[in-house]
Amino acid sequence: MSNPVFMVIGERLGAELFHDYLMRFGFHEKTGIDLPGEAVGIMYAAEKMGPVELATMSFGQSLTITPLQLVRAAATVVNGGYLVTPHIGMRLLDENGTVVQEFAPPQGEQILPTDVSDSMRFILESVVSVGTGQRTYIPGFRVGAKTATSQKLPRGSGKYISSIMAFAPADAPAVVALVLVDEPQGTYYGGQVTGPIMQILLENVLPYLGVTPIYVTEDEQEGAPVLVPDLRGLPKKEALQILKDSELTHDLIGTGDTVLEQFPIAGELVNRGERVLLRIK
Repeated sequence: MSNPVFMVIGERLGAELFHDYLMRFGFHEKTGIDLPGEAVGIMYAAEKMGPVELATMSFGQSLTITPLQLVRAAATVVNGGYLVTPHIGMRLLDENGTVVQEFAPPQGEQILPTDVSDSMRFILESVVSVGTGQRTYIPGFRVGAKTATSQKLPRGSGKYISSIMAFAPADAPAVVALVLVDEPQGTYYGGQVTGPIMQILLENVLPYLGVTPIYVTEDEQEGAPVLVPDLRGLPKKEALQILKDSELTHDLIGTGDTVLEQFPIAGELVNRGERVLLRIK
């Protein structure tokens, strides 16, 4: 993450709109989870946010939120933009394992446009494919993530909190998770410290949820997998024809005539008929 970039974005939004989105994401209130003792976030009121406060808040300092609030916000970003109410149970079973009751919380208010959520899933998936979250990569699964390295007060103490938020499958999230390591020793960068932990977590959770691999690696070839072509820089029409000839399908993000990014990346082995995500402009 580039702090100066987020400072510029915060300045463009302005204190009032920035604060409004903090409220929309529910950082000022409890999430409503069915557990006692939940806390709320601590942040400046809009009228107290001067240029310095706006700048530091834009890259995650000068405000305090709970891990549960963070996971809730992350789920909202990648689920189509809907603010969810977390619960500790999915269903109630009897002594024979028969489902007695399903818990289906309401979808919640949509606070982000669907296309913004789609773009964020694409961006966060690239964090795992080519960015700081590569240690979270699981062969055969599409995973998105955001890593973080936070200084603890007082600044200059040399103490940090390393963290990673991840979700999968990236195109249709079934799970979102957060791993935090308080005051790691030695290396303290979020992706390096927490990425391998998240990888192990998702490797166990995804099969439990019934999520199966969507493509295979070279060591796991079955049948006749397809090599993903390099489509970056090609005109959209040409790229789509190449995918069709390769017996692959596609999803498009953005508008325009040129392919900027793709996932899976070029050279990956995938099953025939698999979708390739293309970002165009």
